[in-house]
Amino acid sequence: MAEEERKRKRGRRRGRQEAPQPAARPQEPPAEPVPQPGELEITAESDVPGVTPPRFRFRRRRKEKDAGKEHVRPAERAASSAGAGGASPMDFWRTAQARTRRERALPRQPGPAGFWRRITSLYFPPWVPVVAIIFVVFAILGLLFFTRSATGAPRIADHWHATYQFLVCGERQPNFPTWEGVGVHTHADGVIHIHPFSPSEEGSGARLVKWFEYGGGTLTGDEVRAPGTRKTYKNGDACDDGRAGVVQVSANGRLLTDWSRYIPHDGDRVRIEFGPPGEITQLADRTIIPDTEAKRTISLEVSGDTEGEAKFTPGSLEVTAGEAVKIDVKNIGKISHGFRVNGDDGAYDTADDFVVKPTAADAADTGDILLPGQDGSVVVRFDVAGTVEFRDPAAAAASSTGSIIVRQAVAVSPTPSAAPQEVVDVTLDVTFGDASIDPPELTVDVGQKFRINLNNPSGFIHNLRIAGPDGQFKTDDDIVPTEDVLPGQNGELVGQIASPGVYEFRDDFHPTEINGTLTVQ
Repeated sequence: MAEEERKRKRGRRRGRQEAPQPAARPQEPPAEPVPQPGELEITAESDVPGVTPPRFRFRRRRKEKDAGKEHVRPAERAASSAGAGGASPMDFWRTAQARTRRERALPRQPGPAGFWRRITSLYFPPWVPVVAIIFVVFAILGLLFFTRSATGAPRIADHWHATYQFLVCGERQPNFPTWEGVGVHTHADGVIHIHPFSPSEEGSGARLVKWFEYGGGTLTGDEVRAPGTRKTYKNGDACDDGRAGVVQVSANGRLLTDWSRYIPHDGDRVRIEFGPPGEITQLADRTIIPDTEAKRTISLEVSGDTEGEAKFTPGSLEVTAGEAVKIDVKNIGKISHGFRVNGDDGAYDTADDFVVKPTAADAADTGDILLPGQDGSVVVRFDVAGTVEFRDPAAAAASSTGSIIVRQAVAVSPTPSAAPQEVVDVTLDVTFGDASIDPPELTVDVGQKFRINLNNPSGFIHNLRIAGPDGQFKTDDDIVPTEDVLPGQNGELVGQIASPGVYEFRDDFHPTEINGTLTVQ
């Protein structure tokens, strides 16, 4: 009996320990307001612990097919089923919605550090840099092509020459001094040399205004300052006659209204002038003889393919005094060349010059410049024996000159004049050579009337001109002989100077080779 009682007690204790505990009643969610039909329902669900709920979503309340039943959300259905019979393992899959885990955004940093972090955190596909490089390369090529096309001629390989003149109030000024170092320059020869050395000198870099700038001058629509000078002429400044002057530029005889874009082309004739408006001074810088007066023709070729190089073939021509001769000139070089004869006065750009002109009927008047392969002609005539020079005005080298020997048609006897000589105080003698005079220095007293006997045993015509007190040649106070001294003849010069000093003299036919001084003491 006692044994059975102990077993019953152990069984009750074991039963109490193993008896199942009643399931905890799930906590019911708080009651939610039920939206009326047609109203918007706002939900903010988060069924996964640790995940930030998404933003509020707005959706309209849906109705079941059965109009008498209201729609029950999955979460409510799960809660009711848990309350009725306990939670089921499938309740999560019935109630939960798919979620995508998002990494929490890094906090923003102000300043350059934050901007750099945002830039470096960007991700581009591998083909993006390739496309960007291709785009940049084609953009650069297109830009180079555009700028190259926009630049235009002249280009680095071109060699252009244009003659120019600079006048102030109707008076021609000396040629601009030489400047080099740039492709657009001059050699103090009255020619604009255009052969660009760099891309900056191509196209618009060879404009006339840029040429002035390269030489240190200024040319605008309102003022002009010649390279190598300090004098600036502005619109409205008065000339010697009292009239107001303006800056004017013409090309090939045509007045330009806007020369800021003008580029001198090969063979152009440019005139820059400051003077009264509307007046372009036409200088008589050449003598024109009709072709019909020519008695015979001489052929001449000019060549040279590089800057400053020019060669005439033949280099010397012979004509007879008083004979009209036509000279046919052909430019066989690869750059432009010219042909100008200086005439009896021995100076270029004066009224007795002879200038070549293109022979083609449709050729533009390019002055004394022939383009490559172009033909030209000029008729010359000299009335006295001697030697005259011709040159290529587009080149400055010594090879760019030649000579024309003028022979006497009939020998002239050096018979002295039978007229009595003028009485003088002192007599001096000088002797001419082909390119010399002996002696080159003479001396007389103040107020003495002097005679200088001019002996010319050479084969060239000579004379002697003494600059007067103003120190300038070819002015009213010059002392000159009444006649030039022909080859093999004699002449004389009579004069008187009342002021002491040193006076220069020269031979007008050879001014650079034959010159000297007369000292009055």
